[in-house]
Amino acid sequence: MKESRLKKVTYSIVALAVYQITVFVCNLILPRMILTNYGSEYNGVISSITQFLNFVSILRLGVAGATRVELYKSLGTDDNKRTSAIVRATEIYMRRIASVFVVYVIALSLLFPFFVHSSYSFLSIASLVFIISIGTFAQYFFGITYSTLLQADQKLYIYNVIQIVATIANTAISCVLMHFGFSIQIVKFASALIFTASPVALNLYVSKHYNLDKKVAPDNTALTKRKDVVAHSISNIVHENTDITVLTVLTNLKIVSVYSVYHLVINGLKQLMTIFTSGLESAFGDMFVKKQTESLYRNVILYDYLMSSFVIIIFSCAIVLILPFVSVYTRNVTDVQYIVPTYAYIAVIAQAIYCLRVPFLTVVHAAGHYKETKKAAMLEATINLVSSIILTYFFGIVGVGIGTLVANAFRTIHYEWYLSKHLLTNISFKTIIFRVLWVIITSGVIISICQFLIPLNNIQSWISWVRSGFICFIIAVLTWLVSSLLIYKTDLHNAYSLVVRMISHKRKKCAVRLV
Repeated sequence: MKESRLKKVTYSIVALAVYQITVFVCNLILPRMILTNYGSEYNGVISSITQFLNFVSILRLGVAGATRVELYKSLGTDDNKRTSAIVRATEIYMRRIASVFVVYVIALSLLFPFFVHSSYSFLSIASLVFIISIGTFAQYFFGITYSTLLQADQKLYIYNVIQIVATIANTAISCVLMHFGFSIQIVKFASALIFTASPVALNLYVSKHYNLDKKVAPDNTALTKRKDVVAHSISNIVHENTDITVLTVLTNLKIVSVYSVYHLVINGLKQLMTIFTSGLESAFGDMFVKKQTESLYRNVILYDYLMSSFVIIIFSCAIVLILPFVSVYTRNVTDVQYIVPTYAYIAVIAQAIYCLRVPFLTVVHAAGHYKETKKAAMLEATINLVSSIILTYFFGIVGVGIGTLVANAFRTIHYEWYLSKHLLTNISFKTIIFRVLWVIITSGVIISICQFLIPLNNIQSWISWVRSGFICFIIAVLTWLVSSLLIYKTDLHNAYSLVVRMISHKRKKCAVRLV
């Protein structure tokens, strides 16, 4: 018997929750160790190199997204031959990318040391570029194709389990090496070897559990359609990489280090958000294929309410607690000023706006409406890049924050409008805007209460920060709960019913069903 959508989504959420918590904790440990053992400049150069290596994803523009759409269809109809053909075509293409990536790494190793403002030698920086690239190469050559297959089949939790093991091993080994005084190059080489093992394990799982025909002729349907996904991929690349790239070129590596510390929090919030989105695009894609419009409508409404609630609770706490966190985290690191209040608030708000778009983005991608929304994607990328360059010249790190915020606001509004006009017309744009106003007002109340009741200036240790965070979280939850009971009582009841079903795995009828 096939696993239900709900069961698969539950597995995905649990596995991703454990993975994201693991990543968040490990990402707190390693940068702190790097800061204290090697200094802000090395922390900055590692962050910068990682982002520049991510630019190679331009070579696979649209492939993963277009492939998933085609796999939804073949997996939904149990067409193993076509699934094998799609996977085969994607695998061949990814291996071509891996070959080009090798050339890119060689060029980056030679050129990167010349355009960064660093006191370290050419050989030191060039060797880091090469070492850090090893893990990325393994992902392209071995991992991306099969992780895409698992995501389309609502089994991405398998990939997450593998990554949990790799992340813990990487943190443990890196900390031991730094404790004994090994160079940063040795530490990163050990990390590369560990993360190279992850895609190998993924390949072994897929080979054992999927009866893929390795000799089938490749089906390039998804690859020919990837041009419609290109705009979205470019937009995502710009969203993920513009800030550090602009800061690397226009400022210095210590400012990049400041940015990376704030984004320990921002990325942690983003990772936490993905816990609630895991498996949903594939579930929605399956609903589109089977034309289950009413079920899709009910679940999108619930998804939007849950994401809005997440933003209210988590991001309100983030605005209150981010500066005390950075202050405690960077204590005794004095080679650059890490407390930048304006940037902190802008960065948190920008990420909150991004999260609000996710329910609508998920539906658009699940429906395969890449072509219809690509102009807006390109405009977002342009707004982000141009405004970040101009504003960084005048305002430094605050400039990239403003650029990201403006671009995110534009694209979020577009996704909300597009879904209400073209995909689910029974969801009015006014209803969506009212939900956003609810988020803003409720968050403002939470922040005001927390700043009044919590002595933020007295937070001098992790114990006092955790204690203040607990108080802030309780205030946020209680305020959200009262607000939901007053305005969104039905949505609150539906959310509670769904959580109960996910825990019990029983097929009980409730107001909203993910079946």
